[in-house]
Amino acid sequence: MRFQQADHVPKRAGVRQLLILDNASWHKAARRNWHHFEPWYWPGYSLGFNPIERLWLRLKADWFWDFIARSEAELIDCLMTGLKSFIENTAKTASVCAFRK
Repeated sequence: MRFQQADHVPKRAGVRQLLILDNASWHKAARRNWHHFEPWYWPGYSLGFNPIERLWLRLKADWFWDFIARSEAELIDCLMTGLKSFIENTAKTASVCAFRK
């Protein structure tokens, strides 16, 4: 799948074109221009719909369940180690982020 900018996707007459978003404040900023797309916002705390939320939950469970950072550098080091583990283990990452039917 190749992603395109909204203004490069043609408007289709008689068809609702939805852009599904989470409730991040910057998604709702007045200056946002979604062009001809109708923004549709997930309900708050919709973990099941958002794969990145499941990834963060797994990251916290694997790397931060008993971690107390003594410095910013220590926190960044632990975060980077955890993120690298997802990059290196693509099967685990795909499993965590997969939608289940």
